[in-house]
Amino acid sequence: MKIEMNPEFWNEICRISKELSKEDNLLVVSHHDADGITSCAIMVDLLTGLEKDTEFMTIKQLDSNTIKNIKDTDRTVVFTDMGSGQLSLIKENKIKDFYIIDHHTPEASHEKQINPHFFGYDGGLEISASGMAYFVAKSLGNMKMAHLAIVGAVGDMQDSDGKLHSLNRIIMDDAIEQGLLKVRHDLRLFGRQSRPLTQMLAYASDPILPGLTGNEAACASFIQNLGIPLRENERWRTYVDLEFSERKKLTTALYIHLLDLNTKEFIIQGMIGEVYTLLNEEKGTELRDAKEFATLLNACGRQGQPEVGVMVCLGDREKNWRMAKNILQKHRKMLREGIEFLEKRGIEEMENFYYFDSQGRIDENIIGVIAGMAYGARIIPPDRPILAFADDNDDPKMLKISARANWSLIRKGLHLGNALREESRKLDGDGGGHDIAAGARIPKECRDEFLKNIDRKFGEQLRRSV
Repeated sequence: MKIEMNPEFWNEICRISKELSKEDNLLVVSHHDADGITSCAIMVDLLTGLEKDTEFMTIKQLDSNTIKNIKDTDRTVVFTDMGSGQLSLIKENKIKDFYIIDHHTPEASHEKQINPHFFGYDGGLEISASGMAYFVAKSLGNMKMAHLAIVGAVGDMQDSDGKLHSLNRIIMDDAIEQGLLKVRHDLRLFGRQSRPLTQMLAYASDPILPGLTGNEAACASFIQNLGIPLRENERWRTYVDLEFSERKKLTTALYIHLLDLNTKEFIIQGMIGEVYTLLNEEKGTELRDAKEFATLLNACGRQGQPEVGVMVCLGDREKNWRMAKNILQKHRKMLREGIEFLEKRGIEEMENFYYFDSQGRIDENIIGVIAGMAYGARIIPPDRPILAFADDNDDPKMLKISARANWSLIRKGLHLGNALREESRKLDGDGGGHDIAAGARIPKECRDEFLKNIDRKFGEQLRRSV
C-alpha cells in the first residue's frame, strides 16, 4: 500500500522551502554523525544547484560552546539534524537569520522551522534529518539524493526492527523509482559487501555471534561445514558473491545457532530484514550497502573529519574517498580497543540504568558508540539503558554523557533525549536527542547529583507504562 504524507506537512515543507530558495548566502550547520553528514550533503547539493553561495560546517553538538563559531556569521544559517532542541539557545545568541530542518523533539514552534513532530510523526522512527532535508530538496525539484536520505535513516537506526517505516518508505520508493536503490529481505550483518565471509562473521557485533565473533578459524569451519566455498578463483568470497541457495543456507544456520544458545528472539529478528543496496556505487565497497556507508560516515564524524564524509556524499571518489577508508580503519581499531577496555573494567549500576566512566581511555567522540555496542557484546543485559561518561575535549571542566537504550525500553516509556535535556539543564549543562540515543554535557562536579537525578527521571518515565 502506497504511503501518503500528511498534506499539511507537505504544504509547510513547501512554504519554508520557497522562503529558503530566496536566500543567497548560506551556511549549512549540521551534526557530525551519518544522519547529519547526509543531511548536510543533501542541503549543500540543493543550494549549490540553485546557484547559492553556500558553505557548510559539521559539529558534534549545538551548545553554548559551539554556537560561538556560528553567531557572528553574516550568512543565513541552515541548521540540519539540530536546532529544534536548541531553539532557545539560538535565540539567546541572537542569530537573526536561520532555518531549522530537524527531526528531534522540538522545544517550541518557529516560523522557519520544519519538524515532523508538529504533524504527528515520530522523528526517532518515521523520518530522519536527512529525510527532512530530502523532502525540502524534493519540494524544489531535486530528487537525486533520495539514496543518501536512506543512508542517513539507517545510520540513525530507524530500521533497527528490520525495516524502514512511514515517511522513510516514501523516500525509499522514490530512490527505487529513480534506479538508485534496491531493497531485499536478507541477512543484515555488517560487511555483506566489503568483507570476506569469515570476517563478516568474526567481526559481527549486531548481534554478537557466540562462538563465532572474534574467532576467524571457527567462522571458517562454520561456513565450510555448510558446504559453502570460502574462495572463488583464489579470491575470498563476500556474502553478496553467494548464490541464493547459499545465502539461505548460511542465514538458516546462523538463526539456529543463536536459538541453540538461547539468544533472545528480538536480537535474532534484528539480524534478518530489509537491506538497502545503492545501485550506482561500486560492488564490493562500503558505499554499496546503506549500513556500511553510514558506518563510514559515522567514522569520519567520530574521528573529527566529517567534512571528508560530506565530500564523499557529494560524489568525490578520489582523494576524500581514500581518506574515508583510512579513517574507517582507524575508527574500527578504536572501537575494538574501547570494547576491550569496557569488558575488563565492567560497569556500575543504579536502580534504573547502567553506567561506566571511560576514565580518559575512550574518546568522547566514540563513547556513545561503545555504549550502544555494550548491548550487542552482552556486557550489559537489555533490561535498562546505559550511560557513559567521557572527558569533554573542548572544556576540561565538563563531562560528556552519552546514553543508549533499546526498543523494548522505549516501548515501556523511556525517552533518553527528554530526560537528558531536562536534567542537564538543571545543572547548567545542556543535552537532548532521541528516545533511544541521546547526549549531554554537565560540569564535572555535578556528576553524582546528575546520577541521582537521572535515575529518578528514568524511574518516573518507566513507571508511567506500568
